[in-house]
Amino acid sequence: MSQVFKSKISWWLFAPLFSILGFFLLLSFVQQRWVASLVVLAIAALLVYLLVTTYYILTPTELIIRSGPIHIQVPLSSIRSVIPTRNPLSAPALSLDRLEIRYGKYDSVLISPANHADFLTALHQLNPALRHA
Repeated sequence: MSQVFKSKISWWLFAPLFSILGFFLLLSFVQQRWVASLVVLAIAALLVYLLVTTYYILTPTELIIRSGPIHIQVPLSSIRSVIPTRNPLSAPALSLDRLEIRYGKYDSVLISPANHADFLTALHQLNPALRHA
């Protein structure tokens, strides 16, 4: 049985981006710069695409991370630890309230499930040996 966890969204991160894009879109329309308008609309569409398609799936054997074109599969047996973090590095996460999942020998990925407690409970049920801080 798979469980799907939506990403937490920090709107304060996205509101300024959409405000700036809206300003440039309005400016490009007023100045009749249609190519610039299309570029701004494409950037806005990409942001909306990421907002809609960022989620995490826990299956009995793996964690699947989806964020737009990013598709990461992490075998549950390879997860070594889960650590809460506010690391601002680029990641398939829409919030700075993140979990760092360390897996394999040196790999890690940052995610931001909307409900950390439910995600960690489900993860521990599937991998009881898991450590988390």
